Amino acid sequence: MLKRGSSLLVVALFLCLAGCGKGGADSTGAANAATNPSAKDLKLPEASRKFLTVEPVGGAEPAGGRSYFGRIAFRPKALSAVTAPFAGRIASVLVEPGQRVSAGAALFTIESADVLQLRSSLEQARIKLRTAEEVLARQDEMMKRGVGLEVERFDAEMKLREARSEAERAQRNAALAGAGSGTQLSVRSPVDGVVVSVKATRGSTVQPGGDPLVEVGDPAGLWVVGDVPEGEAAQVSKGTKAEVQIQALNRTLAGQVAGIAPRSDPETRRAPFYVELAKAPADLRAGLLVRITLAARAAPGELWLPVTAVLLKDGGRRVVYVEGKDGGFALREVEVGDERAGQVRVLSGLQAGERVVMRGALLVDREAEQLL
Repeated sequence: MLKRGSSLLVVALFLCLAGCGKGGADSTGAANAATNPSAKDLKLPEASRKFLTVEPVGGAEPAGGRSYFGRIAFRPKALSAVTAPFAGRIASVLVEPGQRVSAGAALFTIESADVLQLRSSLEQARIKLRTAEEVLARQDEMMKRGVGLEVERFDAEMKLREARSEAERAQRNAALAGAGSGTQLSVRSPVDGVVVSVKATRGSTVQPGGDPLVEVGDPAGLWVVGDVPEGEAAQVSKGTKAEVQIQALNRTLAGQVAGIAPRSDPETRRAPFYVELAKAPADLRAGLLVRITLAARAAPGELWLPVTAVLLKDGGRRVVYVEGKDGGFALREVEVGDERAGQVRVLSGLQAGERVVMRGALLVDREAEQLL
């Protein structure tokens, strides 16, 4: 009786071990299928494929980017700084900031002794020229009558040439003072534009080559000046797309980087960069504060995917679905890096040019789970 019970116990133990071994083999197979899901591609019906977006992966430029503060400013060639052409005293100021002026419009007037001297020199040169012309005419008349001397006529002709040259020189000098007489000089706008600033005050003395007394800007010559930390200056390049947000006008304008200064400010350790606007509104004005967002470019060799293409599977694995040459989809595990504006950088697991399900990956994943 004991021997028979022992035999039954051995048989039961053998069957148990056989069952466990079979289950272990199935588990190993399932595990292998999970770690190597591309062993068999998933085929989807055409009705389901129309809900998918499948595109080749590449170094696409992520949306969004880094933001910097800036301001609206005039281009260097669009801002005319008007100074005093002669020493003197300001007699009147004829414009105010924000006023539109035409080229040639009077901005302010100056009382200057230098202007009086130039005009007096011109008048004296004209008198000398008329006298020389009369002397030469008299010598010509005497020569016709046969009572004149050739040497005297030649001397009169040389003096006329000298007087004419002196008058021309005096005319050019007096032209700097413009039309008018006496000591008063009207300083005029060199261009059409808007008066940006007025530093001239009535009664103050001025010297030529001093600080600008009036600045006139061309509204069509506005652009955006931003400041980038010198450590990030290498990431700003000409042609980079930009988005300029102007809170004061409640507007967002498109543009692109026109250039970056070759050196940084020694105090702020920032480098200015310049953005050209695609279309400037009529109410745009210099001095407005803005926020500039520069599109971040993908570095050479970087691969980016929309976050909708990457699925999070059990155990924290990141996977995507890759389309094969036969039109089937295979699960592929990938390693991802930083995320930026709805896109994620792929560190490993994909090659440039492979076709990935960018949108609709969840649909493919549900179809794959139904086949398990």
